[in-house]
Amino acid sequence: MYKTRLFFLIAFIVNAFYLILTFIFFYFLDSPLMSINENDYLSFYYAGRNAIENLPNLYNSSLSPFPFRYLPLSAYFFTPFSILGLEVGYFIFQIFNFFLNLLSLYLMYKIIQKYIDLRSDSKIHFELNNFKNIFNNGENESVLHQYGIFLIMLPQFMNYFLGQINLIVLLFILSSLLYFLKGGIKNDLIGGFLIGLGLLLKPTLILILPFLVILEYNKGTKKFMFNIKATAIRLLGSLALLSISGLYFFIFPQMFTDFIAVNLTGEYTYTTESGLDINPSFSFTRIFLIFLDLLSVKINGFLIFIVITLIFLIPTYYFYIQHSDQPKKLINGYLLGIIIMLIVYFDSWPHHIVVLTPFLIFFILFNKNFKYYRLFKYLHYLLAVLIVGFWGIYYLTYQFFPFNAGGLVLIVLLYSCVILYYINQIKESY
Repeated sequence: MYKTRLFFLIAFIVNAFYLILTFIFFYFLDSPLMSINENDYLSFYYAGRNAIENLPNLYNSSLSPFPFRYLPLSAYFFTPFSILGLEVGYFIFQIFNFFLNLLSLYLMYKIIQKYIDLRSDSKIHFELNNFKNIFNNGENESVLHQYGIFLIMLPQFMNYFLGQINLIVLLFILSSLLYFLKGGIKNDLIGGFLIGLGLLLKPTLILILPFLVILEYNKGTKKFMFNIKATAIRLLGSLALLSISGLYFFIFPQMFTDFIAVNLTGEYTYTTESGLDINPSFSFTRIFLIFLDLLSVKINGFLIFIVITLIFLIPTYYFYIQHSDQPKKLINGYLLGIIIMLIVYFDSWPHHIVVLTPFLIFFILFNKNFKYYRLFKYLHYLLAVLIVGFWGIYYLTYQFFPFNAGGLVLIVLLYSCVILYYINQIKESY
């Protein structure tokens, strides 16, 4: 336990160092890697300003160094930081992110605790009567170790360094999961509203919503069991927030056109000297579109996105609905939705792994009897280190190999492991 506590302390210090290094680059260096004039935070800063000064041009990419990709309501999240000015607002924003990391650890603890409470037959032996037990009780060593992995992983650095919002998104989706696990109409309403807030900031998280549907296939009767009332309550908050965003698009049609161009057409690539459109995303959709461009095949990017999404989502959902273990099923649903999002969305970047990692940790802690447990855990560790490395290698090799294939391989292997998990569960149930 001493070594694990030491590892967690080192991870905490390294995470703080990531933040300090980010401040050095932002305030004191004029680096092509990142500076006060070259940072994703500028997208959120200008969006916060546009929300109160120039709303119809929220998605006009000519008014900001980086395009704003999120739903209209989300721009108001950033208005308080924008009002403070660029330099002060950025500092407060990043300190806020640092404390969100600590809050995420607490929410993960509450989810683990709630899962154990719901599973009286659970073979998991954690002593989590209070948060301090994670640091003091040897039975919780694996939880503390995973906390350290979460804080020290390189995507955390990239999230700070680029001024990204993944920790805010993570706050909403972890909170929503916790309320769903508590059960009841009130908690389902709150959980749906919280996942809706996450969707405002990252619309592609809509791929989690199918896994919130309470649908199960009964192998005995060979019939589907669908709880329409509970499902409607879960989805009500999310759909209400999405509808309000849709109202903005109805009032400002050009805003909707610009939003589609930013998110669902595969635009915003970089053109090489040879005329090839490239992008360092490890998304399968993006890699496939670049491959078609190499072959001089022109096709609608949104159509490709839809087809690839269905290819991954439909078989996954088929296996998912045959699983009846509700607490674990719900948690794994979040994991599947996020993994599929990373595979299919045009622009999947290493810093997005911050949102995925807690759900990888839940899978590792709750499924130690899984046949491919070691492989899954090693992939989790490799992802924590190599996903940023593959992103860097891309920039060294794109002139002759314009695909971030390494990152995609790791994500697809994780996806395959979860599918194998469900196949094994189905076999064991017969």
